[in-house]
Amino acid sequence: MKQPDEKTGGRRVFKTIRSRLAAIVALFAFALVAVVTALTWMGADAIYAARRDQLRTVSEVANKVIEQQYQEFKAGKISEAEAQLRAKAAVRAMRYNTNDYFFVQDDVGTSIVHGARPDQEGVVSNTVALDGRPLSLAMHETAVAKGAGFVEYQYAKPGAALDNPSPKLSYVKWFAPWKWVLGTGVYIDDVSAQIWQRIYVSAGIGLGFLLAIGGLACVVVLGLSRRLNDLSQAMVSLAEGKSDVELPAMRSDDEIGRMAQAVQVFKDAAIEKTRLEAQAGTTHRHAEEARAAHEAEKAEEARQLQFATDALGEGMEHLASGDLAFRLETPFQAKVDKLRLDFNRSVEKLQHTMLTIASNTKGIGSGTEEISRAADDMSRRTEQQAASLEETAAALDEITATVKKTAEGAAHAREVVSNAKTDAEKSGEVVREAIKAMGGIEKSSQQIGQIIGVIDEIAFQTNLLALNAGVEAARAGDAGRGFAVVASEVRALAQRSAEAAKEIKALISTSSTQVEQGVDLVGKAGQALERIATQIAEMNTVIADIAVGAREQATGLQQVNTAINQMDQGTQQSAAMAEESTAATHALAQESDELVQLVSQFQLSTQAAGKGSNKVEPMRARAANSSSAKPFSVNPSSGKPQPAIRAVASRRGETAVRKAEAAPDADGWEEF
Repeated sequence: MKQPDEKTGGRRVFKTIRSRLAAIVALFAFALVAVVTALTWMGADAIYAARRDQLRTVSEVANKVIEQQYQEFKAGKISEAEAQLRAKAAVRAMRYNTNDYFFVQDDVGTSIVHGARPDQEGVVSNTVALDGRPLSLAMHETAVAKGAGFVEYQYAKPGAALDNPSPKLSYVKWFAPWKWVLGTGVYIDDVSAQIWQRIYVSAGIGLGFLLAIGGLACVVVLGLSRRLNDLSQAMVSLAEGKSDVELPAMRSDDEIGRMAQAVQVFKDAAIEKTRLEAQAGTTHRHAEEARAAHEAEKAEEARQLQFATDALGEGMEHLASGDLAFRLETPFQAKVDKLRLDFNRSVEKLQHTMLTIASNTKGIGSGTEEISRAADDMSRRTEQQAASLEETAAALDEITATVKKTAEGAAHAREVVSNAKTDAEKSGEVVREAIKAMGGIEKSSQQIGQIIGVIDEIAFQTNLLALNAGVEAARAGDAGRGFAVVASEVRALAQRSAEAAKEIKALISTSSTQVEQGVDLVGKAGQALERIATQIAEMNTVIADIAVGAREQATGLQQVNTAINQMDQGTQQSAAMAEESTAATHALAQESDELVQLVSQFQLSTQAAGKGSNKVEPMRARAANSSSAKPFSVNPSSGKPQPAIRAVASRRGETAVRKAEAAPDADGWEEF
């Protein structure tokens, strides 16, 4: 006997559940490779975006430093040259990521600040950007045209030779008031290693998921396939008349077990047929033995018995050919008519059983198709939800990294401002000491002036004494002439001392005036330094608040990111379970179709016009016609063959349709 799907099975690419499972696993593997590739590209973009965000953030901090000095100049507190010198010194001293620095060039491309190579200041770089333009020109055009932007080029790392450059990404920003191009950059030669590391991790996780899902699918589908194949082979054997076949899954409580129990009824009917045939043969032999003695008396009884035997044999032939609509309508002799009634009841019970099997099989097929569609839809939506959660998790990762970098930049800025505050306080102390020293100098000058006054007074008194001595020597005449010479010399010395004292006093007076001016200037410088220290303290407080807020924001984003990752893992697990359910549902639907093909071998109803007959030969003719009929239903009005299984417009009305088709008194006949 041919298999029900022999005509169409050769045209299908995947004939078995194993081959379909292999195709599903291969499709999942292809999708996994695509997902890993997409995640790798997304990861690379995220790394480059993180580098760009970091450069943009630290550049804003450096730009704020320059802007602050410019505002000091605009406020008239310092000169423009002093403001530029302070801005250059601050930018030159700034660092982040341990070794990364800032640089500044003017509007003609000359380097005026270089944090890592001070020897390059005042020099126009001969480095070329990746687009072939000179690096200084590319940075200047990018900053002026866009206000800020990125430039990629090759440049030597700090401590490396200039002829051994490495790939570098810089962010440049235009400071219009001074026509400066502020920039900073990071080396990106480590990005490839990070990308390959992500590829290895993603491939390992994907391979683990693939092995787990493939193994589970093999276990589930192979179990269902084995049970349904065993039941299918048993039903084919029963249809071929082999009543000694063992039915599998008899003790199972699922749909396959109930189908096996229903087929058991058919097996019992076949065994009963064999027994009845044997019993009929025995009865026939007894009738032949009795005919010798009671030929005349038992002739009619023998004929009736032969009629009953022939009718039962024909009924068994119809039953063996799968015609369950056949009935023995002509009554037998009273002693054996119970056989006819038992046969009709057995066939009717078997017919109802097979109708129930066919109806339930259609219900199973419809249910599995509905479940399959729902599972496919759930799998698709779960995959979409998983993709959305992955994108959300990636975006939160980027935001968290940016906030962390902002917190680190704020902390670094706080340290720089704190150092500046300390330097300003020390400068104030130095100014106060200078003021104190200048005061001491002024006091010493005053004391020296007093001493010079005393010396002047002494010279004046000495001059008077010399004058008196001269007068007395003149009075003495020749005796006092020598004394007069001495007095004259003393008077001359006193006059020179007085003149020198006057000159020294004038110089001391001038020095005192200059010292007073110096004290006044140093005092003003001290006041300016105190104001700078106060402003730096305010900046330190503001930057500390920014750092604390950034850390708190980073902590909150980390918690949100953890929750999103947990949701992503749950969604991935749901997607895997949906894939398993979909595969199992498709396999069950296929096995249900094969069961329908097997049940379709049985004829379950007949036309009202062809019911019953009182003679054996017309019954045999109808049995022959029924056994040669093809598995199609015939529309009495058109005479065209119709498929046995029809699509139903509404699934909610399918139960009523099945009941109507399974009713024993319905017009027409149908094969399932």
